[in-house]
Amino acid sequence: MLRGKKLDDAIEKELMLMLKEGFEHSPITPKTLHDRLKYRGLVNGGLSTLSTVNRKKIIALYTEEQLKSLSLNTKEKQLFANRKTREALMARNAQLREAIDDLEDKLRLNTETLLNIIQEVKTKTPVKVEHLLAPHLISFE
Repeated sequence: MLRGKKLDDAIEKELMLMLKEGFEHSPITPKTLHDRLKYRGLVNGGLSTLSTVNRKKIIALYTEEQLKSLSLNTKEKQLFANRKTREALMARNAQLREAIDDLEDKLRLNTETLLNIIQEVKTKTPVKVEHLLAPHLISFE
């Protein structure tokens, strides 16, 4: 079992791994970190092993770094900090669904507008529409 600086180093290495694995696979919380350290045989004490001021700071730092990649707003970060992870993610999911719906509506409107413009150009001018549009817009692949 590790102690002191060696344990601090092992904790930081484990946090780096968790950060790299991402939130979906390894959400950083004191409990999940402790479970991983225990599984690896690095600690055998309770969760209080991670409760020193320095260890709390480093865990909080890595937790915040992991949450940055999720683009959570302040309220959602607070929900996560209060251990309401599922609620925070559900709220973020709802926001993203709303944004997708909005973007799909804009795409539909833009497509309709483009089709109307194409129709007008075809019927009222001698210009070939294919010459006006970008290649990716007329590609049929």
